[in-house]
Amino acid sequence: MPAIRLLIVDSEDRYWKDTEPEFISDPRFEQVSRAVTAEQALMKLHAARPSVAIVDMTVPSPATSELLHRLTTTTSPVPIVAICELLDDGHVGYAVGVGACAVLSRMSPPKQVRGVVLEASSGAMPIQRDIAERPDLLRHLISEFQRRLRGSGPSSATQCPLTERERTILELVASGHANKEVAFELGISERTVKNHMTNILAKLSAKDRAHAVRIGIQSGWICRDQWEPALAPRPAAQSVMRAA
Repeated sequence: MPAIRLLIVDSEDRYWKDTEPEFISDPRFEQVSRAVTAEQALMKLHAARPSVAIVDMTVPSPATSELLHRLTTTTSPVPIVAICELLDDGHVGYAVGVGACAVLSRMSPPKQVRGVVLEASSGAMPIQRDIAERPDLLRHLISEFQRRLRGSGPSSATQCPLTERERTILELVASGHANKEVAFELGISERTVKNHMTNILAKLSAKDRAHAVRIGIQSGWICRDQWEPALAPRPAAQSVMRAA
């Protein structure tokens, strides 16, 4: 793994006093620099040349938006780890929208922060876990994708590379079903669902579940005009889920 150049954009001195040493003591980090505002980060971006950035997104500003744009539109886009006061659906949804690969709260212990940054540096998308565990958030994201697509006019359907089973699973995921619920609906194991999801992401070159669903909507494989779940959840499924 290449040496990591980390840029932290956050004003909370007390939090980073305990967390920065986790990076400094790890030989995989070549440089750790910090800016207390997005404006300051923009000024030092060229010199810092970060390979990963941690950005405070609790109260985004125009400068934050400009910083995120600069980080994600370079020749080699910089993985962004969002940090927020609370990991509610609003903050996680915003982070997904701007392309963050992970979201952390200020309650996250230093070792966890370092671990997530290492994942991000290797090209992983830890934010997938946040989305997978929040079906309501996924529904919101799908609704937003649909709203934006309606504004851009209809798109013609392209040939779907997915099998019928994979397409059904993608529709269930789009309707907000977690892997365990998909497994129950289709009468298959959760491991099989995970294997199908791995194949779906690979076939669509999607970075996560939400991205795969967005591709499905954009390509016309999932109906976007009158959205209905592919299969209605059975009442018995809820009790099974709680007992699991």
